[in-house]
Amino acid sequence: MPFGTSHSDTFSLSQTSFKYLFMKKSLFILFVSLIVSAHAQEEIVVTIKNKSFSIGEVPAFVSFIPEANYAQVAKAWEKYLEQGTKEKMLFENGEYVILSKAYEKVSSTPLNIYAYLKEYERELLLVCAIQMNGEFISKEMDEEIYIPAKKYVRDFAVESYKNAVSDKIKEEEKVLKKLESDKNQLTLQKENILSSINQYERNTITKQDDITLNKLDLSNKVIQIQAQKELILQLANAGEEAQEEAEKVLKDMEKDFKKLQKANENLHQDIAYNESQIRLEESSKKGIESQLKFLQLDIDDQEYKLRKLQQKLEDIQ
Repeated sequence: MPFGTSHSDTFSLSQTSFKYLFMKKSLFILFVSLIVSAHAQEEIVVTIKNKSFSIGEVPAFVSFIPEANYAQVAKAWEKYLEQGTKEKMLFENGEYVILSKAYEKVSSTPLNIYAYLKEYERELLLVCAIQMNGEFISKEMDEEIYIPAKKYVRDFAVESYKNAVSDKIKEEEKVLKKLESDKNQLTLQKENILSSINQYERNTITKQDDITLNKLDLSNKVIQIQAQKELILQLANAGEEAQEEAEKVLKDMEKDFKKLQKANENLHQDIAYNESQIRLEESSKKGIESQLKFLQLDIDDQEYKLRKLQQKLEDIQ
């Protein structure tokens, strides 16, 4: 025992180490369980139960098919029964019957198959009894017969479940495509608005340059008018004709000055109009940006939903 360490101290340290290791191991187990649950396999189970048919109560393979469409599965089941044989399936009172079906994977002896489908909430029940040499296949029979027969039913159930999930994926892909189309349209609207804002801004800059030039022209015209008025005063003792000509020139100058003033007012009005349009476009842009934000959230949710469905499809066994 180290110097200065009592038995009680050692026991306390041991307890602390044990607690630390226990917590560490517990966290590891939790982490592993989360990984496993995140990639849980979607397994189709086939069991044997006594079920009632038109021929009486017999052992039958029973399996639930989640999320499947009754009409689609019924049609696929008919094709599945007739696959690999020339015999025709009979359907009467909700029961599928095919006699003398050749299926070498189970036996070289022809099989009689009786089956029916029942629809429940979000899943279908497939019940299938397989008869060989007058005896219905069950767990008590040779594994070389029982296992392939069970696989025959399970393969169909697995394929039907995969088809159901695949159909769901196609539906959700259409939803995603519509959302992305809406996003593209909104994005295009936003780009058009930005282009419009740029045009108004460029037009405003041009108008401001025109105002600067207009002010110079007004200043020059004021100087010219003042000079012309002084000339008229100087011509007061000159001939009447010279004075009338000078006054006519002054009137033309004053008309030009008023035109320049009107042009100045119009330029300012154009700028005010551009600024009002920019405010409207900015408001529209903010509205579209808000729509795009929420739309992107919907797209992210839809992509997550599709990823989960794809994972489910991959995990079906």
